[in-house]
Amino acid sequence: MKISAYLLPVLVLTVLLSAGCQTDYTEEALQRAREYTLENTRLLPEIARNHIRYVTPILQTAPIFSHRPMSLTEYDHISRNVDFNPVRDPNLDTIVAQFVWTPSGLGYSVIVIGRSRKDLSYWTPLKVVLKHVILSRRLYESARTNAISYVTNNMLYLSRLERVRVRTSEAEIRETQFDLEYMFEEQFESAQNEWKTFLDELKKQRNRKQYSVVWNADDPAKRIVITGFGSEIDLSGWTPSCGMVIPVKQLDEYTAEITGKLPGETDGPKNAAETVKSAESAKPAETVKPAERAKPAETVKPAESAKPVETVKPADPGRR
Repeated sequence: MKISAYLLPVLVLTVLLSAGCQTDYTEEALQRAREYTLENTRLLPEIARNHIRYVTPILQTAPIFSHRPMSLTEYDHISRNVDFNPVRDPNLDTIVAQFVWTPSGLGYSVIVIGRSRKDLSYWTPLKVVLKHVILSRRLYESARTNAISYVTNNMLYLSRLERVRVRTSEAEIRETQFDLEYMFEEQFESAQNEWKTFLDELKKQRNRKQYSVVWNADDPAKRIVITGFGSEIDLSGWTPSCGMVIPVKQLDEYTAEITGKLPGETDGPKNAAETVKSAESAKPAETVKPAERAKPAETVKPAESAKPVETVKPADPGRR
């Protein structure tokens, strides 16, 4: 009994410590990522593999789908508990989490991609990717990510299909010249403070170039446009200012440059008007129909040969 009395506090303390919830699974996920990466990159130089072993990588995450708590179902023989209010736990959201190493002298990054919960628990590797990181592409991805966040938080009126398209598809980058101070005045009549803050932010952006991130809308004649400001050269520091769904014709009117390339790259795009003109001038020349061949002259049939003259038989001398 005395031994049990002494052991009881120890047992209680052990239970309490073991019952504590772990909230950070980053180290555990990183260890799995290292082991999986080293197992699948045996052909890399040993210097690069040591970089993976000992250097802390960059962690990049993106949401896949959010946690949906269990809801009660109403049956005929079971009364529904109307007081039950399921709580959504953000830590149970499913995300894609990737660890990025960039060994010096290798020329590309080593990325291990996996999925897990938001707190990185149950992180499971999917594949290892060797990827060249291009600066202009990095600027594009940063601007696209900021635009996606703006759409998710502010453009709740978009359809579900449009929100999925924004999150999962590539965007078009345009240099635009929207006069935002006058385009949205009517929308802020009942919110003077927000409108004043918006104008103050626009004044700070006057020395920066305006770029818009564009996606297709459900209506083929319209586009989802997130307009913001970057540097004078490229998309560096691009931040969104407003979002709108406008007709393609209106977007083209305010477009200064439209191209598949990113702003700031060499061999930059032509002006939108020049692009249209060049497209019109590129019409193929009308093909000249080959001259019709001369019909062969009709062959003249040879004249029918004259019929031979019938010979006159001499009169019979017996008859007179």
